[in-house]
Amino acid sequence: MTVASVATTLAAALVGAALATLLKLPAAPLLGAMVGVGVVKLTSELTFQIPNAGRWIVYVAVGWLLGQTVTKDALVVLRSHVVAVLVCVVLFLVFGLVLAWGLWRFTDLDVHTALLATAPGGIAQMGALSVEAKVNAPLVLTVHVLRITSVIVLMSLGMKLMGGKS
Repeated sequence: MTVASVATTLAAALVGAALATLLKLPAAPLLGAMVGVGVVKLTSELTFQIPNAGRWIVYVAVGWLLGQTVTKDALVVLRSHVVAVLVCVVLFLVFGLVLAWGLWRFTDLDVHTALLATAPGGIAQMGALSVEAKVNAPLVLTVHVLRITSVIVLMSLGMKLMGGKS
């Protein structure tokens, strides 16, 4: 670890995050930083690998952010729609497993990468889990970026067509 490697990696992450934010990409800071650091890693030897203690701190911060989304109002809504929510969750999981099986069976992807690429989770969570599981994290994140971007575009269009806000 050198000062230059830390500075280069930090600059790549910040510039990537800023560009992705300006482009209004989904999960912009996460994706932009990933791409920025990835570019530096592919084109230079000046990258800094975050040690395990640092990764632990980052995962705690992600957990903190996710924990803040739990509210009393959300639990009230969940309680009044528990059956519908459980059916949706089960269907997401079943469809994800079927898609993972197809990716694993008909491509050269390993089963763990296929499972995480098709899991119905958020970009940050799937990215963190992919890194920890030591699978093809860039591929997993690419699938999730395409999924979320498609959902945003299609749902915005659907809401406009149905007379809603977008």
